[in-house]
Amino acid sequence: MRKVFLAALLIFLFISPLYAAPCYGTKLPGKNKIFMGLQSHAIFKRHLEDNFGKLRSAQYFFLLSYGVFDRFSIDLKVGLGNIKVRPLGGDDVDYDINFAGGYGFRLKFFDRERIKAVFGFQHISVHPKSTHLGIVKNKAILDDWQASILASYDFKKFTPYLGTRWSRVDYIHTQGDNRGRRMSDSSKDIGLIVGVDLPFTKKAWINLEGNFFDSTAAAFSVNYVF
Repeated sequence: MRKVFLAALLIFLFISPLYAAPCYGTKLPGKNKIFMGLQSHAIFKRHLEDNFGKLRSAQYFFLLSYGVFDRFSIDLKVGLGNIKVRPLGGDDVDYDINFAGGYGFRLKFFDRERIKAVFGFQHISVHPKSTHLGIVKNKAILDDWQASILASYDFKKFTPYLGTRWSRVDYIHTQGDNRGRRMSDSSKDIGLIVGVDLPFTKKAWINLEGNFFDSTAAAFSVNYVF
């Protein structure tokens, strides 16, 4: 089991072109405990439906997780984010950084010795500043939905994990008086997750997480338990 987790971690971290995705991992706060942290998350590429094009987004969050029970936590985040869209055959549209937030929960359904398994649901919404193409005002919202299952093995000095997720991104675009919604390519809704928690004190740790197939993304967080 140890060799499988370690080999998979090395392969995905050093061969794949991405390093993280915001599923948080399998480390949950205990009952009435709080995790706080800072997270940087980037979507480098996400294809939209009907060959509409692709989008990018950079997001920066303050994180807070509360342990309702030892096996169940509520996850909240607030921060800033932008959106960059490249329509197929059209001009790039850049929406500058503005408010972003998110919420979710995680449920630990397996915990035996050093092995843990967690189900999670997360939603991120990004509301960047509007921009103009010529004289036409353009506004956008990015909604990112995901549900994941992760399993980890604790090596004491680090805890790698693997899993899968279903995800969907909605690009809500208003051009002048016309409002429309483009969803992500439904043929790429399932992704593979790989990550690691790296403690540097008894109460603080770094989380790195990788995701591919559904999108190319990157995230990094520093966390502390209260």
